Amino acid sequence: MTALFAALLVAASLQPVSETAYTDLVRANRGKVVVVNFWATWCAPCRKEMPILVALGNRYSSKGVKLLLISADDPADEPKARAFLESVHAPAPLFIKAAKDDDAFIRAVDPKWSGTLPSTFVYDRSGKPVRSFTGEIDPNTLEDLIRRL
Repeated sequence: MTALFAALLVAASLQPVSETAYTDLVRANRGKVVVVNFWATWCAPCRKEMPILVALGNRYSSKGVKLLLISADDPADEPKARAFLESVHAPAPLFIKAAKDDDAFIRAVDPKWSGTLPSTFVYDRSGKPVRSFTGEIDPNTLEDLIRRL
């Protein structure tokens, strides 16, 4: 990573994502396979799987796969979340959940989702939800799914 890139990443804030913004974010990436991961710095399984997700996202980005990382940390913990993402060389843009109503946010993502972390949601190139994973993801299962889409 270049020093300039590292400096820009450190200086950048995590972009807030509300219920409406989440839907818009997925829609804005139509034409790509979208992998959305919800995580938090206090979640040990989230931290463990993040380097795997980042590597997978980097490997498939040139094939039309977009990795979106959304922190569920408290907004006051944004600097800690940003520092962690920098340490794993996560690709920008980076996001933090900014929901006024957590239940409404969860329903906007997936009415069947309980809000458990980590959770990963995969959308096909038309923006249709294809599969969700709750808990640590099996990287081989995710990679096989991405290849099929």
